[in-house]
Amino acid sequence: MSTSEVSANRDRVDTLSGLMSATAIFLAFLCATDLHLTIAGTDVQMRPVRVGIAAVVLALIAAGIGGRHRKLAAAATAIAGAGWLLGMVIAVITERPLF
Repeated sequence: MSTSEVSANRDRVDTLSGLMSATAIFLAFLCATDLHLTIAGTDVQMRPVRVGIAAVVLALIAAGIGGRHRKLAAAATAIAGAGWLLGMVIAVITERPLF
């Protein structure tokens, strides 16, 4: 493998890490809001255990990848953890299901 191929592969992985971090932050905000939607008769519930764990796992994988988005991945990990905690607190206080 040449140096340019390795660099191109690393750029792809860095891009994936950034997208995973951004997705984790988005999921963390959904988890913190404890969202409950009904669209055309279909229920969509953002339960904190399901969404929060997915956000934390995505953020941790992105942090493990590292690269040029390592600060974003670190922020995503902190935001995902805080979003999960806030979502759990809100769900317990409002007596909504956790799962």
